[in-house]
Amino acid sequence: MQKIKIENKTCYMKQNGVKGPIILWGMYPHQGNEITHMWNCLMDIVKEKDFALYAFQVEDWNRDFSPWKASAAFGNEDFQGKADKTLQWLINNLIPTIKERYGLDREIYLIGYSLSGLFSLWAAYETDIFSGIASCSGSLWFEKWDEYLRIHKMQHTCNVYLSLGGKEEKTKNQIMAKVGERTRLQEQILKEDQNVQKVTLEYNSGGHFADSGKRLSKAVYWLLNNTSQKGNKKNESKK
Repeated sequence: MQKIKIENKTCYMKQNGVKGPIILWGMYPHQGNEITHMWNCLMDIVKEKDFALYAFQVEDWNRDFSPWKASAAFGNEDFQGKADKTLQWLINNLIPTIKERYGLDREIYLIGYSLSGLFSLWAAYETDIFSGIASCSGSLWFEKWDEYLRIHKMQHTCNVYLSLGGKEEKTKNQIMAKVGERTRLQEQILKEDQNVQKVTLEYNSGGHFADSGKRLSKAVYWLLNNTSQKGNKKNESKK
């Protein structure tokens, strides 16, 4: 895994094959073998596919992945709503660097887990550069997210993968308990979005912290098998 710095942000990159999409994975500075584990999970199920993985790290999870200011859902740290700065870094710094290295015609997917999963969805509503989106155990309980998604449309023709742990909505935290209802609402609204070719919602066993690398690799598997590298035609029905 190659480690590089782009405008003071740390990124980890690895290419599988010579073509295929660029997969951007937003994450917190990793601990232990998190990235290696994710890569090994990918090699278990999509080794035959061509793609490049870019894991980019933010400095402050609650600040850099939250789309607007919101009260703390747990603990004492409020959400500072600086996702726009993260998105602008992707657009103005990371993606131009990637395209200079790998070519201009490769599609770009954006994947994330938890609050980074919410960021992936929000970014696809805000800009037209992503062909595949994955929000795994996304923080869709986020304040006013249900209001936001009702009045926005995806900006690019894309496929969307959603997943949730079966135990995630079974919590005493009244804010986070909304995640099941919000995720099902997200799926339904995406099914009605004319820019979404395919959408799926997969349930996993366990709670929120059950092997995020494996869940993310399942998302990549689905995107690689359902998203054409040259763009799919609009399907009459969505799975």
